[in-house]
Amino acid sequence: MRLAPAMISIAAGLALSCAPAAPDGSTESSQTEAQRVLATEDAYVAAEINRDEAALRRLVDDRFTRNSSNGTTADKEALIQSLLGMHMTGQTITERTVLVDGNLAVTFGTAEIRVQAPGEDESAVVLRYTTTYVKRETEWRMLALHMSPRSPR
Repeated sequence: MRLAPAMISIAAGLALSCAPAAPDGSTESSQTEAQRVLATEDAYVAAEINRDEAALRRLVDDRFTRNSSNGTTADKEALIQSLLGMHMTGQTITERTVLVDGNLAVTFGTAEIRVQAPGEDESAVVLRYTTTYVKRETEWRMLALHMSPRSPR
């Protein structure tokens, strides 16, 4: 199965499991916030894979925008509906960094996204992503996402 560009860009929103935060020289408070951002990102990935609509609605900010490498954009509702229609089987993160500045945080990483539609072989794509989070009250929410296919090295 060949992944459609929209599916590729949606799938990457998620791309995040277990890489360390890299806040070089950060304060203890900043490190704690970085860990909270990564925990939010991990929860988002789990919700994406499990197609957990309630968790997706909680973790994605109402003002969310996704920019795709093909020039299209999508809002929160379009993202969630696309994810609910996917058959993601897993994600592997090979790089992940987070920068926190007050109530905004940005994560950067590489993700291998695996999907398998019913009756089809599993397929995978490797993407680079940048995700912006905003802290609303005490919780981090995904505010923006950009993904691009990663070129072979």
